[in-house]
Amino acid sequence: MPPPSAAARDHALDSLRGFAMFLGILLHAAISFMDRPPAFWPVRDDAPTPLADALLLATHDFRMQLFFLLAGYFGCLLHRRYGTGGMLRHRIERVAIPFALALLFVTPTVQAVFLCGEIDNVRAVEVRSDPSPLRDFAARLVAESPEASTGRLVLERFTSGEFITLLHPIHLWFLYYLLFLYAAVALLAPLLGRLDGTAFLARFDAGFRQWIGGYGRIAVPALLTFPLMLPMNWVVDTPAAWSPRWHVLAYYGWFFAFGWMLFRHRDLTVSFGRGWRMNLIAANAVVLPALLVLVIRGTTAERAAEDATATKLAASLASVAYTWLMIAGLWGAFLHYFRRERAWVRYLADASYWCYLASLTPIVAFQFWVKDWPVPAVVKFAVVTGLSLLVLLASYEWCVRYTIIGAILNGRKRRGISKQPFDIPCPPVSVSATLSA
Repeated sequence: MPPPSAAARDHALDSLRGFAMFLGILLHAAISFMDRPPAFWPVRDDAPTPLADALLLATHDFRMQLFFLLAGYFGCLLHRRYGTGGMLRHRIERVAIPFALALLFVTPTVQAVFLCGEIDNVRAVEVRSDPSPLRDFAARLVAESPEASTGRLVLERFTSGEFITLLHPIHLWFLYYLLFLYAAVALLAPLLGRLDGTAFLARFDAGFRQWIGGYGRIAVPALLTFPLMLPMNWVVDTPAAWSPRWHVLAYYGWFFAFGWMLFRHRDLTVSFGRGWRMNLIAANAVVLPALLVLVIRGTTAERAAEDATATKLAASLASVAYTWLMIAGLWGAFLHYFRRERAWVRYLADASYWCYLASLTPIVAFQFWVKDWPVPAVVKFAVVTGLSLLVLLASYEWCVRYTIIGAILNGRKRRGISKQPFDIPCPPVSVSATLSA
């Protein structure tokens, strides 16, 4: 398989990035069906299934890691083409502005649907799992106005303006953390530029090329990720507050840096995904079952106040192995199946950004709608996922794609005119150039 054309777009990696975004929708749709959903999630389905816990653990272990790696890859593309200033301008338009707009206009709808759910939980006879801080707040609202309807309680909270002080990144945290990483690139660029042409950089690049070109392309990054996994609590922590969690930023910053380096050595893009079939089989047939067993045993031991240090170390090692096997496997699979431009793939790649940003509100609403249905959890999960995607894709087509919002997210589109997402051709990068850049 030849490497991607230097003058053409990376259709495969565009679609891979969109796939990571849509996986986030599936991940959130499954939370209410977990045996032990996180405390902040307002929906507790009446038919939990361990399959949801397994799906959450597996997806959470590689999805955002893959996204940050791709962000570093395309960030390097922008830096090479436009320089530091041009890269920052482009990232302000595609990351900072969408983050600010989603925070102001999407997050309040998430707050509203979460509060509706917790008010319903307060009024329910019994709710599975532990209460959340938001449920305590909902209980106070209900106690103050026991006769008021759910809609009235939520409306009063929003008309008072109180919700503004409680805006948090929630599922937008990845954009918030990306801004820290782009700022770090801007600050470090002058310093790192002094390494150009040095023997140190030549040795570093040669070592990186040896990793990617050989069998160490998975083992070496996994071992380097292992220390960054140790501060986590069994699975990779998800930040939701304004105060940065520096161990999480360092963890995802490593994937960003790896993607940046991979673009500098872009002739090795295909080599990184080599053996993708075996990587995916090993990840899901061998490593994932071991990871699930270790996490179950470890969390059970912790709840029983037993020492689980050895299990935690083993789980962290299995986690980083699964992460890199899945990243390299999906990388190779998408290069194999999606190298050629397809209109429907390009459309979904465009739509994925909006769909993820707007996804929590319909997902939670549909989860509440189905939570008491006397049908298997798999059926309800399919209903929640399918209806959420239908609403999100319809809203993208009719309300976003050809509007100023769509222009901010993916560049301007006109009906009847095909335009590629992330419309930036990749500059040529030769082997000699990557060794000296």
